[in-house]
Amino acid sequence: MNTTGIFAASVAIAALAAVGILPAQAQDQGLLDLGGDLRLGAYGLDRDDRDGTRSSNGDWRARIRPGVGVRLSDSVSAKLRLAGRYTTDDVNTSHFELFEAIPTTDGLRFGDSTVDELYLRVQPDPRWTAMLGRMQTKFELEGVAKKSLSRNDSPNVDITWTDGLLVQHKTTAGTSYYTILQRSTDEGPTTVRRAPLAFTENASHVTYYFGMEKKSKRGLIAQRGWDITYIPDSLRKDGTAGGRIEDYYGITGRLALQWPIGQGATRFMLSGEAAYAPNTPTEAALGIGGTDDVSGLAIHTSANFIDFVPKHSFGLVYGQARGGWLLSPDFVNNMTLIEGRYAWRFAENQIIDMRLRRREDYEQLTTATQQRTDTDYYVRYTARF
Repeated sequence: MNTTGIFAASVAIAALAAVGILPAQAQDQGLLDLGGDLRLGAYGLDRDDRDGTRSSNGDWRARIRPGVGVRLSDSVSAKLRLAGRYTTDDVNTSHFELFEAIPTTDGLRFGDSTVDELYLRVQPDPRWTAMLGRMQTKFELEGVAKKSLSRNDSPNVDITWTDGLLVQHKTTAGTSYYTILQRSTDEGPTTVRRAPLAFTENASHVTYYFGMEKKSKRGLIAQRGWDITYIPDSLRKDGTAGGRIEDYYGITGRLALQWPIGQGATRFMLSGEAAYAPNTPTEAALGIGGTDDVSGLAIHTSANFIDFVPKHSFGLVYGQARGGWLLSPDFVNNMTLIEGRYAWRFAENQIIDMRLRRREDYEQLTTATQQRTDTDYYVRYTARF
């Protein structure tokens, strides 16, 4: 799968549409779809670090993602979107680049901007959809604070993406099945994948993802789903390029249940997600004392009061990822998490939410004098346009 070819095909489609293949009144006729989103907020972090030191910092952050969609026929469309992230503490020289891999462990650096969507979409009938190019893919657990143990592009103000092919089949009962072939390069992945995963072997350049999901706004079961991620020759089991290189794969399942409260729109939602990786790095590779392999278990649960007052919701999240679970952008491996989230959806396309979160090392590293503890918070505004 050639990323350059994917980019070239998608750019050509978008460019031809933009320069006049479509008539001037294309937007009025529904052939062009201009839109995007803006997110900005105040962020803070208090840290008790592994060496016993304490630090505290805060900043304002923003992410903007404008895009244009082009309908080429009843079954074919394309989309181009730009994305950039910024902060008042930015020390990076702002620049634009067509990144083929994320430059940091959680995505783009502050000050970076790129193309985060650039794809061709084909839907021959309502049951089948195929997307080729650069896209956003995410499979989150339902709740006020939506998170994922396996796949979640661009959470918060991060910017990541999926380069490759997605095929979706939706049954008449509303169940969707997904297949994703995602390309990486020697420089690294385009989504969050945690060390000691590496992508220098040829076989590791394609990640295979298979999943199922069904959601419902009514009834007891609000969501159910599962997925499997397989990345061949990607796990540096001993933590070094000269050590053992093995396949890495993870299995995830999620379920969300809901109950109405009273006669209004208030709902209580209880959600849970569990994941397991059978093949994991050694304890020495992660700097944890011992001679065994680390655990590949991860769990995540949330209790949510949806519309406890109209347009206001609150959720409480607990999760832990053992050292061997390396696929989540929302849960750092070898850490536990507890989070409270409040959301006020005061308009159809606008929301203000607040987070208070505490994360702590699950097991202390051999080089540390204590476990790291982070307490972070934000108040942010999101608008879609």
